[in-house]
Amino acid sequence: MEQDEGGLGIRRFATWNRTLCLRLIWLLFTTSGSLWVAWHKHHNRSSTTSFWNQTEKASDSWNWKCILRLRCLAQNFISCTIGDGRKASFWFDNWTPLGPLIKYIGMEGPRSLRVPLNAKVCEVSNHDGWNIADPRSDPALDLHVYLTSIDKPSASKGQDTFDWVVDGNVCAGFSSSSTWSALRPRANAVDWYRSVWFKGATPKHAFTMWIANLDRLPTKSRLFRWGMNIDPTCGLCSLQVETRDHLLLSCDFAKFLWNAVSTRLQLSHLSFQNWEDLLSWLRIKHDRSPPTLRKLVAHSVIYAIWKQRNNLLHNNTAVLPSVIFKHIDKEIKNSITARRLKKSFKNLMSLWLH
Repeated sequence: MEQDEGGLGIRRFATWNRTLCLRLIWLLFTTSGSLWVAWHKHHNRSSTTSFWNQTEKASDSWNWKCILRLRCLAQNFISCTIGDGRKASFWFDNWTPLGPLIKYIGMEGPRSLRVPLNAKVCEVSNHDGWNIADPRSDPALDLHVYLTSIDKPSASKGQDTFDWVVDGNVCAGFSSSSTWSALRPRANAVDWYRSVWFKGATPKHAFTMWIANLDRLPTKSRLFRWGMNIDPTCGLCSLQVETRDHLLLSCDFAKFLWNAVSTRLQLSHLSFQNWEDLLSWLRIKHDRSPPTLRKLVAHSVIYAIWKQRNNLLHNNTAVLPSVIFKHIDKEIKNSITARRLKKSFKNLMSLWLH
């Protein structure tokens, strides 16, 4: 599970890279005046062989190999409308409701229907109609039935056109956002995201809060479970095992900071039994401490505790919690001042300083 979450960023980068390659494939079908498209069509002989049927060669460039390997994915997005039939591939382009015919009928289709593998749609019709052999299978029969319901290609219809279709919706050209949404790895919706990511959050504080919320901070208890030969006792209080909830919520060091926060905000004594209690507290709406101020303060406290824990562990430097709270106070003031023009931050300074 940890490796899956840790690799989420890598998978998202791979998805972004696939989106870029899909855009390049789209350009091959729609941009005839592009120098890049003209060069690739000439270099890779795609003018004589269907792009969908080209074989990958050892001499091909790395980016061209990436494009070729994404053809199966691109076929799910590219739809063709027949005009004169000179561009559309009879077997590989998605020009019928049946999808690419090479997939629907199979590799025996060109032999059974007597249509060459690299044939264009216009080459399979003449002035009498469609020129294909009688069907010998149910899929071939379905194709025959469909062809009888449409007109054959004609120059009067103009050129063949290609559309980028995402989830059944035709896009106005290539849509990076729609394609990204269709490809990106998804997870179940969570109810804590507004407590971690909000407008005006300090990035380093929000990142630490996010990792803490996932319980992925390398606390001593986790390092000990991984097999490291260390003492799992909390270094700030030396009383209990250093888990996330203990270190950030119930340790004496943490309790001092949370009590200082409750005093400053004129709230009752703060006592969190577990992480869910903290998330519930962040969502409480109160005139004297709105959620934005609570989240700003909680992020700063979590970050300060984790920073001091690392400072003590790696540098053997101990700092009193009262001094740490002065740093927290300064950071909160600076954050509010920097965002004072935002509506949600307008009155926070007076609430924090009262």
